[in-house]
Amino acid sequence: MKENILLLQGPVGPFFKNVAKWLQNQGCKVYKINLNGGDEFFFPQNSMSFYEPIAKFHQFLVDYIDKYNINAIVVFGDCRAYHKIAKSIVNSNPSLSFWVFEEGYLRPHYITFEKNGVNGYSLIPKNHDFYQNIQITSFKANKGKSHFYSMIYYTCVYYILMFLKKRKYPNYIHHRKTSLTFYTFYWGLALIRKLKARVILPRLIKKIVNDEYKPFYIFPLQCDQDFQIQVHSYYHSMRSYIFRVIRSFSMFADDKSYLLIKHHPMDEGFNNYEKLIKKLAKRYGVSERVIYMHGVPMPILLRKAKGLVTVNSTCGFSALIHGLPVKVLGNAHYDIEGLTFQKGLHHFWKEGIKPDAELFERYRTYLCNKSQIKGSVYYNNFELNIN
Repeated sequence: MKENILLLQGPVGPFFKNVAKWLQNQGCKVYKINLNGGDEFFFPQNSMSFYEPIAKFHQFLVDYIDKYNINAIVVFGDCRAYHKIAKSIVNSNPSLSFWVFEEGYLRPHYITFEKNGVNGYSLIPKNHDFYQNIQITSFKANKGKSHFYSMIYYTCVYYILMFLKKRKYPNYIHHRKTSLTFYTFYWGLALIRKLKARVILPRLIKKIVNDEYKPFYIFPLQCDQDFQIQVHSYYHSMRSYIFRVIRSFSMFADDKSYLLIKHHPMDEGFNNYEKLIKKLAKRYGVSERVIYMHGVPMPILLRKAKGLVTVNSTCGFSALIHGLPVKVLGNAHYDIEGLTFQKGLHHFWKEGIKPDAELFERYRTYLCNKSQIKGSVYYNNFELNIN
């Protein structure tokens, strides 16, 4: 439809500039509001900057929407402070629509794009019966080049420009820490920990492959400051979840089973739960059966595991692909009867059942057709292919 579309914050990099080009080719008129120096650097033309305190953003946005006859607002991530304000305006105005990009549910080579919200706010049905009439289509994993180094490059550029133009945007509130010193220190620490992990990684993988920890459950950790934890979960900290899972495992899992806790690869320098995990494992008498690990590839674990416990990570979706029993402790879009374990965590250790394979294929078909776009937000040359 030929509409007036407003872009707010996108991911680091030129992704939103490419989105704007695609939309313009479809006949849309595209507007952009920049909130900091990083936004401005990656989208310098045909944009407007907001410099005032966030308390004035609501009225500013209302006036902007009215002035340019905006029909739709597009954002990356729906939990950022400015995006939450935008969504509140959309919710009170039936002539507006709100669209959200996010890194794909089917990572790493897909992008999520949904109306009204993503993750815990997604409108994807969670009703088991809804998927009974979905026609299954063949699924081929979308393969593409790694975007890890592009992400690192764009992140560095974005934060440097945010820092250099801090005086121009003195009132900007970011959803993460913005100190270059902070990130330099913790990224350096992450590198040291990764190098340290490489020393013991071959021995650890060998034990897993040789079934020395069998049977075992996987508990993949998430970044503590991620919106998945802060917004779309029940305890709002990984420490609380670690306590809950280890305690439950010690009391209700078979005494010959293991719990393998995997640290999140993007959280290496920022958090380390070794002391906490050792303390809890010792308190509950499972020191020999709780293993804390870094760097082990998830596919190696999924091929050998008995089940997986997650807050709402995409690792849970990967586990469903491998046919593993999954227990969700947060608010995940795939937490559906027939796919994930619906009873309490205490029951999961001995009663967990594999997902319904046919239901999963129906669900994945629907997910791919309704919310996933092939590609990555960090590719240099990206084209949206939307039918």
